[in-house]
Amino acid sequence: MYFKQITVGHMGNFAYLFGCEETKEAGIVDPAFNIEKLIETAVNDGYKIKYIFTTHGHFDHAGGHKTVAERTGAKIIAHKKEAAILKNKNIPVDIEVEDQDEIKVGKVTVKIIHTPGHTAGGICLLIDNQKLLTGDTLFVGDCGRTDLAGGSSAELYRSINEKLKVLRNDIEVYPGHSYGGSKSTIGHEKATNQTMKCKTLREFEELP
Repeated sequence: MYFKQITVGHMGNFAYLFGCEETKEAGIVDPAFNIEKLIETAVNDGYKIKYIFTTHGHFDHAGGHKTVAERTGAKIIAHKKEAAILKNKNIPVDIEVEDQDEIKVGKVTVKIIHTPGHTAGGICLLIDNQKLLTGDTLFVGDCGRTDLAGGSSAELYRSINEKLKVLRNDIEVYPGHSYGGSKSTIGHEKATNQTMKCKTLREFEELP
């Protein structure tokens, strides 16, 4: 599988390119900044961007969607609860997804995991059951904030415990920002990340 983590912008953001080595179809995740660099990387590597995946609708993750779509013809994908937010920002959503939906990028399978908490329609992307792109749901050593519009500590606590902690320990974690690092695993985060070790919602809400 083709896979690249690319640092973009001035806020420690990561964008991602991934694709099928056989069909040369690719997906791009959260292209908010450095759009030319991202598109050129895919083209130079021999890939055509077919889908634009949205982990959530904040500007530092979705700000470049419309430009990428116009330049490449790629379809924009977002959770149905995030679609209205994007459309209000004049970002069209072509495919609205729900929890456990699957999208094929060539022969690569992307499973949608709805993880509300940072936003109502936030999602993580499980690629070929190997790599988990977590957006602002989970960082290396921490989790996303819940004090912005659509955020909920209770929802994020449930997302972490019911959706992420149940995944295999060897699944690789790739966050939306470089705050604590660029890569981890579910097992390592379960052992070291304080937000994944909380036993109760109250304990989670009292974290600094």
